[in-house]
This record gives sequence, structure tokens and C-alpha cells, in this order.
Amino acid sequence: MMKKIITFIMIISLITGCSYFNKKEAKPTNNKIVSKTKNKKKSNTSEENQKQEEQPKHLIVIDAGHQARGNNEKEPIGPGSTTTKPKVASGTAGKWSGLNEYELTLQISLKLKEALLKENYQVIMVRETNNVNISNSERAKIANDSKCDAFIRIHANGSENTNVNGAMTICQTSSNPYNSNLYEQSKKLSNCILDKYTEKTGIKKERVWETDTMSGINWCQVPVNILELGYMSNKIEDLKLADVNFQTQMVEGIIAGINQYFEE
Repeated sequence: MMKKIITFIMIISLITGCSYFNKKEAKPTNNKIVSKTKNKKKSNTSEENQKQEEQPKHLIVIDAGHQARGNNEKEPIGPGSTTTKPKVASGTAGKWSGLNEYELTLQISLKLKEALLKENYQVIMVRETNNVNISNSERAKIANDSKCDAFIRIHANGSENTNVNGAMTICQTSSNPYNSNLYEQSKKLSNCILDKYTEKTGIKKERVWETDTMSGINWCQVPVNILELGYMSNKIEDLKLADVNFQTQMVEGIIAGINQYFEE
């Protein structure tokens, strides 16, 4: 009888031990499944973030100011206006660098285009050669038709006083009769670009000039800004603006301003 009891206890012990052992073995398998699930979720999140980064940020239209030959034919300064101005002026030139404004603005605009593309922006150029004939209203139309997020117009300044120096940006006034609804956006764009451009280049910051006399602004139906890079009539600035290495800083400053505009 005693032997039967001992045998029964041993059988029970074996069964209980196996059950416990199996439970302990099962735990790592569950952990592995959980771990794989977590890794899969992390992988999916990483892929989603990568796809978002690959998507183009915004559409920018760049207008390299002026052209090889100005066009003195007249056009209205805004839709329905009886006031007219030449379709496109010939621009200024650097006395020391020997560069024409239309050449400088195209140099900077092409470099800006390449830099923006690298930062995942979409870019449309108003012109990529100097031998064109595009009026200010036609330049605005290119931007309007594209429904771009920002219209960046690149220019350079000139003055009879060779001591005058600095960079400025230009936008419409809050009471512009053609597109006052764009004032807040254009003013913000002008401030962002001027701040970052002067910060990066060290060129003196003049001001954001608000005016309703610019045809290329008045015809716009998208946020617009004119950047006056500096004074080609000032020896120091003229030579700086023509310097290839300095032009890299200029472009970096413009992009920093564009980025800030969209981030705020």
C-alpha cells in the first residue's frame, strides 16, 4: 500500500513539474512576438517619416530681375490702372565688378534654384537666360498661374551716392488697391528674408520698403517679395556681390529666410 502511495506522489510531482516547466518555456516565445511587433511598428513609423521628408515642401517661383535689354514699352502698373510704367527696366550695373544687374540676378537665382531643390522645394524659374523679353506683369502672371507658395524676385540696388550701402526688401502696402489681401503674407516673407539674408552675409539691413509703385508686385495674386541684394554703386558691396564664395552665403541667407517664413 505504501509503495502505491509513493508511486502516486511521484507521478503527481512529475506532472506538476512538466506543467511548470512548460509555462516557463512559453514566456520567451511571447516576448519575441511582442518584440517583433514593436520593431515592425518602429519600422513603419520610420518609413512614414521618410516618405513625409521626401514629399516636396512648397512651390517657389524665382524671378531674376531685368534682362539683357530693357523694354520701354508701357504697361499698366496694376490691373485696370491708367498709370503706366516701362514693361521692364534695364537695371543698374557694377562699376568695379563690371557685372550688369541682370547678369548678377541670374547668377544668384540659378544658385538659389539648385539649393532649394536640394532642400526638397519645387522651383519654377521666370527666366534662365539673359536674352528674354518678359514684362513685369508677365512675370507676375507666371507666378499667379503656378499658384506658388512664394514669389521671390531678385534685384540689386544702385545710387548716385557711392557711400550708400545695405540690403532691403520690398512689398505692397496694407492699402494696395490691387492685392492688399496679400499684405500680411508678403510683409512676413519680406521680413524673414531680409533678417536672415543680412544675418548670414553681414550686409547692413536697411528696411522693408512698402510701396504700391511696383508693377511686378501689383499684378501678383500670390505672396511676393523683392530682395535688393545690395548696392552695385558701392565699391565694397559691388565686389562682394560678384564674389562666387560670397554668393554662396547670399543664397544660404535667402533660403534660411524662406524656411523661417514657412516654419512660423
